[in-house]
Amino acid sequence: MKPQQGFSLIELMIVVGVIGILAAVAYPAYQDYVIRAKRGDAMNALASLRIAQEKYRANNSSFAGGASNINGVDYSESPDGYWTIEMVSAGSSDFAAKATNKSPHTDGECSPFLVDRNGASYATGFASADCWER
Repeated sequence: MKPQQGFSLIELMIVVGVIGILAAVAYPAYQDYVIRAKRGDAMNALASLRIAQEKYRANNSSFAGGASNINGVDYSESPDGYWTIEMVSAGSSDFAAKATNKSPHTDGECSPFLVDRNGASYATGFASADCWER
């Protein structure tokens, strides 16, 4: 009798089933990781903008009115390009800026982010404290 070579159909189907179960568990976790990384992009952009605004205010009588040219740097987009940054308000004693995600990279749960002179802001209609912590 010849020795058996290869795999039976049942063995192959078991392997495909195990791979399918692993993929069904891993893919949602991967998607969550990607979304959190994109939120980090917004947080980093807003932190950089806050520092730039404080530097600008140290040399001028008020905060910069726009994010496109503060101290010669454009802050109107996040470093990875997933978020649009814009100034909501700016005056002599305070400012507010928001980060809104761009359309193909939606994050309905945590968009937009709002930051002011004191840091993260949890105003109604903006990202909650939970979003800033994840």
